[in-house]
Amino acid sequence: MGRRPVSMTHSGGNRVLKRFVLAASVMLAGAAAAAEIPLKNADFEEPMSGTRLAGWSRTQHAGVGAYEISRDAQSFAHGKHSIRMQRTTQQAYGLIMQPVESTGLAGKSIELTAALKSEHVGRKGWLMVMTFKHHSNILEQAIAQPVTGDTQWTDVVLTKVVPQGTTTIEIGFMLKDGGTGWADHVRLRTVEDAGPDRSSGGE
Repeated sequence: MGRRPVSMTHSGGNRVLKRFVLAASVMLAGAAAAAEIPLKNADFEEPMSGTRLAGWSRTQHAGVGAYEISRDAQSFAHGKHSIRMQRTTQQAYGLIMQPVESTGLAGKSIELTAALKSEHVGRKGWLMVMTFKHHSNILEQAIAQPVTGDTQWTDVVLTKVVPQGTTTIEIGFMLKDGGTGWADHVRLRTVEDAGPDRSSGGE
């Protein structure tokens, strides 16, 4: 009698199933590790009310008003509008910002992404910033590389581990020199559980 062939169907199927389960587990772990953090008016599509920008506040260095802030329907990276800030006279900085509640984010790495554009911006730049606060006290501030000169729409990414004790994260855009800066398509998300000793991006 000839020898019966040994079937590999069952064990081979187990190996395929294990690989599938492992891949699915990795995908689920990735999905659990990264989560979008909701923002208000992140594409600047909501109309302004006078000088008020829905979901955002504006401030500048003390002194004469030096910044014109408007929604721009002629130049945008996403949707139909962007936000535009132009310095009209000498001043230290102008800033638009949005506070984000940070419950449960301490020790996690978060990533702020936005499309930025500039025109005739000096070397101090058009900047994306994250300010970490414990109530009204500033714990840390992360600042992206300045956008200067004349640039087309480019995604800028800023990553930082949220300090312990943070109650609010202020995200925003700061013009620290002459010229005009645009921002659009703002996104904020958690990246992973970074642990106490991991930090990247910013200053």
